[in-house]
Amino acid sequence: MTGQCDSAKKGRGRRRIQSADKATEVLLALVNAGKATPLRDLARAIGMPNSLAHRYLASLMASGLAVQNEITGLYDLGPTAVRIGASALARVDHLRLASEAMPQLVASTGLPALLSVLGDRGPTIVRWERSFVPFITTLSVGSTFQLTNSATGRVLLAFTPEQVRNDLIELAVSRNLEQPPAKLLEHLEKIRKRGYDEAESVLIPGLSAISAPILDVQNEAAACLTLIGASPDVQRIKAKAISCLVETSTRISQVCGSNLSFA
Repeated sequence: MTGQCDSAKKGRGRRRIQSADKATEVLLALVNAGKATPLRDLARAIGMPNSLAHRYLASLMASGLAVQNEITGLYDLGPTAVRIGASALARVDHLRLASEAMPQLVASTGLPALLSVLGDRGPTIVRWERSFVPFITTLSVGSTFQLTNSATGRVLLAFTPEQVRNDLIELAVSRNLEQPPAKLLEHLEKIRKRGYDEAESVLIPGLSAISAPILDVQNEAAACLTLIGASPDVQRIKAKAISCLVETSTRISQVCGSNLSFA
């Protein structure tokens, strides 16, 4: 099989403005701090003298990208930074980003890829990317999975707010006569830690699936990417498939604002 997990290509070096790069480092230090932070901690984080970091912070404050609390002296992101972040998030299209990544994911693994969202009838396929390996199945765009007994469904459940998750499980069991596996909640916690799930199909014998979430800025599942195929094909490249899938889903999720990382 050919192809790399990440299709991003490094471009040729471009001329950069050093002062702009340094200001960006200070701004990113504010972002990574996650809270209002003293000057010395910001300077230490980027390996910059306090006096120099202070000058860059003054420039950021002048443009509203940073603010300083008059009482505590701590620095934080300013209103301009908030507007930039909100504007960027408003332009994010989770499904488009995931769809654009699917061809490379298929080329890297040789397995078909599915993109699903949680619809009113359960996890629903909204895009299908076929592979070069012959694969016959009744699944297609519009097909649905069981919520508690599929890798796709469990991944979506794992990254859904607790109260909504509990209601969805109760509804799925009562409406679709699903039988949740023992210790389902423990399994969902495991998914949240490792960033993926796998399953053997209970509806189509001989079919295996590996799924990973596309997360939004609240670290909730906006969609789910799934690699699927005949069990022998999936098992043969299982480690690589998991690595490529989690790497892809994590990269897309971070573009969408998530701060979780599993790759």
